[in-house]
Amino acid sequence: MESGRREGMAWMCPSREHVLGQVVRDGSGVRQLLLYRHALTLTPTLSPADRGTFSPKGGGDDVEVMAVVEGYVCDVRCDICGRMRTWVPGEEAIKKLLERITIKDGTE
Repeated sequence: MESGRREGMAWMCPSREHVLGQVVRDGSGVRQLLLYRHALTLTPTLSPADRGTFSPKGGGDDVEVMAVVEGYVCDVRCDICGRMRTWVPGEEAIKKLLERITIKDGTE
């Protein structure tokens, strides 16, 4: 994983059986969505200590991140079941955006 990012939690499709991406925080604490090109299937594990493992749709080990998202994304469709979900930026991302706008306008 790139420096400055910590491992985060799975961003699930509405079925709660497929993983569409991963939510991480960047170096400044802003939540980002690492959006996967293809959904992963949640596979239950036998150990109660594990929360489950994820396997790519095609059965391989590679997961391709197609976008790193901070802003709003509407209608992210699960390519396994077809259900959709929307990513809404956190308060910290909105504050960061407003800071950028203020600096560009020279009003600060």
